Amino acid sequence: ATTLTAARGTLLSIALRLLSFLLSQLTVRFVSVAALGKASVPLELLLSTALFVGREGFRLALTREIIGSDDDDDHDARGGDGKREILAKAYERRRRHQRTVNVAWLSVPAGAMLSVGALSMHLHKCNRRDNFDSDDHDDGGDPNEYYASLDYKMAGILYCLASFVEMLSEPLVIRCLQRMDVATKAKAEGAALVMKSVSCFACLYSARRVWYVNLVMTMMGVRSKEGVSGANFAVTAFGISQMVYALVFSSIMYHKARSSRGGIHWPQRVETIPMAGNPYRQKDAKKAT
Repeated sequence: ATTLTAARGTLLSIALRLLSFLLSQLTVRFVSVAALGKASVPLELLLSTALFVGREGFRLALTREIIGSDDDDDHDARGGDGKREILAKAYERRRRHQRTVNVAWLSVPAGAMLSVGALSMHLHKCNRRDNFDSDDHDDGGDPNEYYASLDYKMAGILYCLASFVEMLSEPLVIRCLQRMDVATKAKAEGAALVMKSVSCFACLYSARRVWYVNLVMTMMGVRSKEGVSGANFAVTAFGISQMVYALVFSSIMYHKARSSRGGIHWPQRVETIPMAGNPYRQKDAKKAT
């Protein structure tokens, strides 16, 4: 039964990735080389850097910690005797597990700070470019350049928000890695990739529509200039699709974790061991008396 379930999960993941690949090839027909380069090089680099720095350290440390703890617990269980000692070791295992859960949830504020830092860098870069080109815009320059700048700025904001939303599910991903639950993570990634491709295709198809351009400009809080009919917010479509990926992936991970055995393990305060259990404290107390 386990082998059959694993095979179904693998086939489902392959089918979803093939569908995502076909949809990605269709999106190439609706995007220019310049827009594809902006989305695939600087913005993907910004997203990958924020996610890598924010989560890889936690994944390596906590998965290694949980493996080492299991081996130590098995060794202690074989050598222990007496009900009191077994209960003490079970209590220590729960404390160690809760400490691991608490550290895993630290990835959320760490990812939030990195996302804010990436957003600040992106906005600073866009503002410098806008200040450099402000004279051309005031002298009646090409309005398409103005819209292209807004397009890149909005896409970067969406990428940074997507990195934060994806980091919200990092404690649950760490839990899957600790339990070797590859199927849940693969299903969430596969469904998110398909929704990302579908949303990207739909947004690129509507990139030159007036309602789409007005919607993006309303989100940016700017007024439209002359020549709005020639605006093309193609890079923003990639940002929207990345946001859809993060939302779908995080939603599935939380749904699976809530419906699993034990539910979601939230951070809690770890109880301290009573001082009476410390043999050195007992010796000091005897000397004092």
